[in-house]
Amino acid sequence: MEYHALNVSAHPHVKGIYRELFERVAGRRINYFGEKTAAITKPSASSNGVFWGSIYSWTEIDPNERIIDTLLMQEPDEEQKAKISIPANTGFHWQRFNYVFREKDHILVFESRNDEGRTLAPSSAERLFRALFDEKTLGALRFELTKPAYVEVDLLVDSSALEKIYAIKNLRKLEILVSVPNSDDNTEDADAIIERLEKIRASRQLTVYTASSAHKGLKADDQIKAQGEASLRHGYSRGEGRDGEEKISISTKQYPQKQTARIDSQSTTVDTAIGVARDWLAPFPST
Repeated sequence: MEYHALNVSAHPHVKGIYRELFERVAGRRINYFGEKTAAITKPSASSNGVFWGSIYSWTEIDPNERIIDTLLMQEPDEEQKAKISIPANTGFHWQRFNYVFREKDHILVFESRNDEGRTLAPSSAERLFRALFDEKTLGALRFELTKPAYVEVDLLVDSSALEKIYAIKNLRKLEILVSVPNSDDNTEDADAIIERLEKIRASRQLTVYTASSAHKGLKADDQIKAQGEASLRHGYSRGEGRDGEEKISISTKQYPQKQTARIDSQSTTVDTAIGVARDWLAPFPST
């Protein structure tokens, strides 16, 4: 089984807000890729700093869309169409994936390959949870605790991805997006970034560096590296360059953190996911 993780940060985030956040969006259907739809179940009670639930994914078929007889390779006549009936609230090719949320550092660990070999792409999970927690959805919900103004969702990536970008020969363009860090995951460099963003009332900073010469690429200095480190928590870094005639483009999103595990004979898939989540290395210091 395989697992990936998301950094989910609510702003502001009072104690208990994450579990309530998951409760409020549970059951909401999100079309996250093509005809694929997903929803999450209500979370369990918190236990030693974690709670868990399931992600259900399925294919929705619109009975009003065009239909083809795959044997005759033609559209059925009206009489044949009238015999086709798909009950409401029916999903096809459904799959289930466990999720576990670690409250201390707001890390969401999810199965990207379950015990049946079914897969949920990390980018799809990121898209799903961003849609679940977008500002429009939050605006329509009522909370008992202080409602977050917004929620950031980012795939946790391997820090080695930055070195791959800086190592691009003739690095001609470097794009770094940094969102306001959660106060729980600030470092000294992140503090400086958040201080400036708050001062100018900005929630994100997109910086694009372009090489002044087509023959000499960019060179990452301490400031660029600090921005890159901050983008690992919330945002991304992407570099473009050339190696001879070959165009090279690398994004930190291409290198998500991943863990694997096997189900013990005495454990369930939920137990295994909880164990993976508890052992997941924190990507940044927490306070």
